[in-house]
Amino acid sequence: MKTAERIVIVALLLGFVGIGYAGYYAVQQNRAELRAEVAAGAFEIREDTVETNTSEDQDSWRRWYPNTIPVVLGGVPVQASVADTMSTRIKGLSNTPYLPDDVVKLFAFGVPGTHSIWMKDMNYAIDIFWAAEDGTIVHIEENITPDTFPSSFASPVPAWFVIETVAGFAATHGIGLGDELVVPR
Repeated sequence: MKTAERIVIVALLLGFVGIGYAGYYAVQQNRAELRAEVAAGAFEIREDTVETNTSEDQDSWRRWYPNTIPVVLGGVPVQASVADTMSTRIKGLSNTPYLPDDVVKLFAFGVPGTHSIWMKDMNYAIDIFWAAEDGTIVHIEENITPDTFPSSFASPVPAWFVIETVAGFAATHGIGLGDELVVPR
């Protein structure tokens, strides 16, 4: 191998190490900023544990939605169970017995797209909201029932987030296109 080729390979390897370090540093910086916001009281992250009590008391929803963050959907404060990995987005609300009025499923895709949603293994009807990166609601589907599976629902406008709520949430709270989703950054 020629010296010039070795230099190029070493430079490429160092570049990959630098990119890896830069990515790691960015994640650590974001975590530090998030901790500072929490410490300042900007919002609270709830990391509730799964309960072993099977009684249907007012907090039993935490068994199905253990890690939530506060968000505001169309002016309504709710707790959001975040789906931000491929496996949690695929699972969504499947096989959950119910969704409380003040709990939502927030799908954070991290890229704009139509983001199709289906009702596979669902036990109840939901409203579905698609929101742009800035939080503007760009599409809504109301009262989607489990019997619609295998059909899927997608936004005609690219969205960054998808929010699933109990059916009737949009009508009850008067939420429409152009309203806002506020997610802590």
